[in-house]
Amino acid sequence: MTNTHQNAVKIILNLEEIEVHPGHLTYAQLAHLAYPDDPPADSSDIVYTITVSHPEIGDRSVARGDKPVPVKEGMVCNVRKTGRS
Repeated sequence: MTNTHQNAVKIILNLEEIEVHPGHLTYAQLAHLAYPDDPPADSSDIVYTITVSHPEIGDRSVARGDKPVPVKEGMVCNVRKTGRS
């Protein structure tokens, strides 16, 4: 097992378990994890609705420009493309 996998944290993203690096995840990183073929969220016209259920901070929405979310084992993230208003 490589060191990368030893330090990986398991989270649930759109109902699938994935491994990410410990630390924090931004709006753009969560969007990229959910939709890797889309253009970067920070430079795109695509809008994502992101919700996070976190063991320490509870349920919250993450919008472009918000502070990154701390990564915690078992956190649940939902990322959906939404229309522009």
